[in-house]
Amino acid sequence: MRRLLLVVVALATTACSSGSSTPAVTSTVPATIAGVGSLPPIGLYLEALGGAPSTFPDGQQVPVQQSTVGEAATGPRVLMIGDSILAMVSRRYTNAACQSIVPLGWQMSIEAEIGRGITFAPTVLEAKDADQWDAFVLFLGTNYWGNRPEFKRVLGQVLDEMSPRPVVLFTTSEFRPSQRDVNSVIENEVLTRENVWFVDWRAISKAPGVLAGDGIHPSDDGNDFLVEKISQVLGRAPGDEKGACLASDFKADEEAPDAIRDIVDDGAAGDATDDTGAPKTSSTTPRTPGDSTP
Repeated sequence: MRRLLLVVVALATTACSSGSSTPAVTSTVPATIAGVGSLPPIGLYLEALGGAPSTFPDGQQVPVQQSTVGEAATGPRVLMIGDSILAMVSRRYTNAACQSIVPLGWQMSIEAEIGRGITFAPTVLEAKDADQWDAFVLFLGTNYWGNRPEFKRVLGQVLDEMSPRPVVLFTTSEFRPSQRDVNSVIENEVLTRENVWFVDWRAISKAPGVLAGDGIHPSDDGNDFLVEKISQVLGRAPGDEKGACLASDFKADEEAPDAIRDIVDDGAAGDATDDTGAPKTSSTTPRTPGDSTP
């Protein structure tokens, strides 16, 4: 039976195996998890909403992992790659990720910048020497400009390079119709790779209070919940080495420390978006060099 992890919203998780006829077994994730701490208020609210989705939109069963990343990894070094959403919790902004994850024994680096698309990942892996890491967190796809074949190709390439090491993989919020293409590609990878731990940010972000006024970036509470979910998926790092918040090499937005806060404060749920262009008032607006284009 395949072992994959569905981490949705600290609700109820459904254990199943692909193609199995065994009835699903549902269990409730407690508000407090040993070694991690209490869920923030949003987590408690989400827990009251009901069970997590047990199927993808196309009807396929969502695979469920039975272990944490820490139980599967061979070492404590974790590389997190993303755009402004992960940058918001890096130490040059809120530092929420290091504060939560380092005490679990992880030696972690966040490489995340405003406006980055999927092609940012191979750039980071080359610069950071992918072979030196024991686990990965990948949250890219919000910056997407309609080229599904290119997104699929690059994501597959990145996951191949990370394999067989554990990868925590996020869907994106569906703030515009084209994000469904992104999530469909991600779902297919989840279904075909046994080293993927899945976090359904699409489902999480639908809950009131998770997203800020722009309808894309997490609110302050949403940031707390994002970090809490990553901490729960990672669990305790293997071994007994001391955790560390490692320096980030990619920090082009560091010269504008208020950039992300301005994005969130200035954004509005009604900002114009379409299927081929990025939202006009979010960090997804810039097309960074090498990012996918239609």
